[in-house]
Amino acid sequence: MSRWTPIIAWCIAIGLLGGVHPAQAATASRLAFVRGGNIWIADSDGGGARQLTFSHKDLGPALSPDGRLVAYFSGVGEDTGYGQIFMIPSQGGVIQQFRAPGILAAEHPAIAPDGGSLLFVGLSDLKVEKARGRDLSYATMSLAISDLRTGAVRQVLRQPHSLLDTGYVYSNPAWAPDGRFIAYQESGSDVSGGFVVINLKGQKVFRFPRNRKAAPYWRPRFAPDGQAILCYSPATSSDKEDLIFLVNLKTGRKTLLALGSRPTFVDGGRAIVFERWPATRWTGVGNVKSDLWRLELSPGAKPRKIVANAEQPAG
Repeated sequence: MSRWTPIIAWCIAIGLLGGVHPAQAATASRLAFVRGGNIWIADSDGGGARQLTFSHKDLGPALSPDGRLVAYFSGVGEDTGYGQIFMIPSQGGVIQQFRAPGILAAEHPAIAPDGGSLLFVGLSDLKVEKARGRDLSYATMSLAISDLRTGAVRQVLRQPHSLLDTGYVYSNPAWAPDGRFIAYQESGSDVSGGFVVINLKGQKVFRFPRNRKAAPYWRPRFAPDGQAILCYSPATSSDKEDLIFLVNLKTGRKTLLALGSRPTFVDGGRAIVFERWPATRWTGVGNVKSDLWRLELSPGAKPRKIVANAEQPAG
């Protein structure tokens, strides 16, 4: 029996590999988020919140298109010091660890529109080098796709000898609704970087902003029609605010939607859910907690708080 047999059988049992059509995502009304380093699940309006994991080190939840599965990564791996991906049914139950041949650490999962593949950021060839009296961490970083039916892994992008201490060159990947494109956050520090859209051959089809030195635009998420990207621009100083934008993939024009960060679409794109800080995230760092807010994407709508003390929403 291969290492993949248990996880494939488990995915079949809960219906993940049943061929979910992208249109089914529009009927899902669930919201995953992080609270206290644990994964929670709720209705898309914040009601009925339930805790799914209890490790106090879980991050980056991603929902399957039908809302029945949550993938996430645990922030510190016992062997590598970096994350490992796990999956749990959104109703609760047995947690399964995702493993990929040749990948020592795996983070930032995203489940494909058809439910059959997992997109993730992989680390291999981890090593530490000394430079000017400091220990610097390097790894081969990849943006990879794993076929959950066969266990085959294909690296779409690969960056050898990537310096991890200055930020990941690939992070927060997302699928286009038709599964033909991928968007990912390209960041080299906490005050730079934008997002890139590529096809499944790794060829770049769009970058925003074009000027790499411009303000950062992070955590891209495709609109349900695939024609725009939802993202946010984090504040780079205490006199600025986190801003949420919708970027048109044809024109490159951006539209300001709200003040906040880490937005995600819910209810088939009828609304977004995002983080917002009670005052400013620059005040009382480590003590101030973000809340989740919801904004209906209709004329005249105003954001409303739906979940207190929560972060990293995934719809």
